[in-house]
Amino acid sequence: MKNFKRIKYFTYHGCLERGKRRDNSPAADTKIDYIISVLNRMGYGVDLISRASSAEPYFLHSSVKSVGENSIRYFSSFGKMSSPLRILNRLWMELQFFFWCLTNIKRNEQIIVYHSLGYDSAFLKLCRLKSIRIIGEIEEIYQDVSKQTETRCRNEYKFIDVCEKYIFPTQLLDQKVNKFHKPSLVVHGVYAIESIIEKKFSDGKIHVVYGGTLDPNKGGAFAAAAAAEFLPANYHVHICGFGDPAKIKTIVDEIQTKSKAKVTFEGELKGNDYKHFIQKCNIGLSTQDPSAAFNSTSFPSKILVYLANGLKVVSIRIPAIEQSAVVDRLVFYDKQTPEKIAEAILSASKDNTCGNEILKKLDNKFSEELSNLLDQ
Repeated sequence: MKNFKRIKYFTYHGCLERGKRRDNSPAADTKIDYIISVLNRMGYGVDLISRASSAEPYFLHSSVKSVGENSIRYFSSFGKMSSPLRILNRLWMELQFFFWCLTNIKRNEQIIVYHSLGYDSAFLKLCRLKSIRIIGEIEEIYQDVSKQTETRCRNEYKFIDVCEKYIFPTQLLDQKVNKFHKPSLVVHGVYAIESIIEKKFSDGKIHVVYGGTLDPNKGGAFAAAAAAEFLPANYHVHICGFGDPAKIKTIVDEIQTKSKAKVTFEGELKGNDYKHFIQKCNIGLSTQDPSAAFNSTSFPSKILVYLANGLKVVSIRIPAIEQSAVVDRLVFYDKQTPEKIAEAILSASKDNTCGNEILKKLDNKFSEELSNLLDQ
């Protein structure tokens, strides 16, 4: 039997198991799962430690579950509750987490931390107490996405600075925050080609899908829905997303009244349900607001998910994507208007090839670079 080395990976990984659900970000969990699979291939067993809160209306006890050579640990959490009680729950989880780390992380141990504002303060303290060696997985700068308190803004950059090594989604983010040129690598997202198990919709229409956050600050879902007004009747635009659905439902209903193409909100699809759905579609959309600060350094992981599942991809043209390894596989539009998005969709419809063969090469390259990073 293979003798696996062990590494701890700190995240907010969710849980979809009925009755034990934890809050999650589908895009983050997908990338975390991919990195774990690569670590397993390299001979590492991964101990995943998650501070994700209960997504149930009741208290969840702490738990540890083994999955093959890996394990996942959750801390006890009160159920969904009003704002004042949410603060108490956050403090309770912070205490559990901090004392677990004090007793279970060894001095000078190398760990991976998926950067989150909720972790910054704890790891700054732990670094002073235990001199731990952090590989920071920095996907975005949160204060670029939404307004944060002055303390959180300060701690975010302090945490990034104490990391010994980095995993970034783009070279641009590396250039922005890796001031001292510490060891790093870039992985845009999941470099894995999915098995195609679903046939395309057979209603004679071209099916276009947006999958991702419904956050108005990022704007992608609203831009995707608005494009339907400028598409002909043989197109169907699907919006799948997580977050508050009230506003997008209103927008979809309004656009449908003046659109020849069909536009529908499919709700939040997760895991295999999401994968099976998008495999039925022809084109995937990456339509976030290009003027948002976070877009100067972050890479939309949905692009790779679409490619992996055999879709043609339409994307806004921004530097982080233009400088990526998959740039030649995408159809771009240059102006964030419904008309320009629709034009790009029509252009993408003329070519049925998705260009996902590059993902295998990127997967091998990432595996080699991650091995080197861990050994440095």
